[in-house]
Amino acid sequence: MRHLTGILFALLAALAAHAQQPPRMTWVRYYEIVPGKEAEFIQLVRTSNAVVDRLVAEKKVVAWGLLVPMSQIPDSWTHAVYVTLQDYASLETLVNAAIADYASLPADQRAKHDAVMRNAIRSTRDEVLHHVVQSEAMPASKPKYVAIRTYSIKPDRHADATALFSEWAKPVFNDVLAKGKFGPWGFSTQEETFRTGGWTHMVWTFMSDLTALDDLDAAFATLGATKLRGFDIRLRDMSDPGEMRGQLLRIVHAVP
Repeated sequence: MRHLTGILFALLAALAAHAQQPPRMTWVRYYEIVPGKEAEFIQLVRTSNAVVDRLVAEKKVVAWGLLVPMSQIPDSWTHAVYVTLQDYASLETLVNAAIADYASLPADQRAKHDAVMRNAIRSTRDEVLHHVVQSEAMPASKPKYVAIRTYSIKPDRHADATALFSEWAKPVFNDVLAKGKFGPWGFSTQEETFRTGGWTHMVWTFMSDLTALDDLDAAFATLGATKLRGFDIRLRDMSDPGEMRGQLLRIVHAVP
């Protein structure tokens, strides 16, 4: 169905804009696209989401976008679509609007849409992010990239992980965000209703310029080796270091 293939949702996290209240969740759908079908898929995603664009304009949906990986990891996905939402009521609004939009298409357009999706997609999978801590200020420039890092935190250490992030990363992220190329940023878990295993916590940062990573490295360096080593010891005590993974993504399309 169109609302499941054209507008739902992929990594991460993502906050291309803030509403009055910080959004609670981002639904991400990862796609593995058949080689040679990438342009056709991207064009379909861009043109088949007028209903989502309208909901963003009406502030019923916070943001949506399309991502591709810049750095490769063992996962087979090639594209990801995300939708950031205030709550489950927003998700209900989105699903109902998408179903109605798909039903309103002429039969030949539905058939064409379904054929493209059927021929272009090898596999899909979903993740839903619950945002625990996130930026409150908006960046000066529209993001073009996303950096993510996932962790496997021990079951009884969520509060410790949140406290560590708030103590260690949050003030540095806010300082770098003020320079204009970094953010939004956030610290998220997998939404329990949809959890499928794997990582437990994710740090995500949007950037308008990759030199923001240089700014971030420089900001962390000012903390000093002793403090950084202490943070690393605490992190390793509450997590499985072998499950830490990072990836850099490029934003192909985003609204707003």
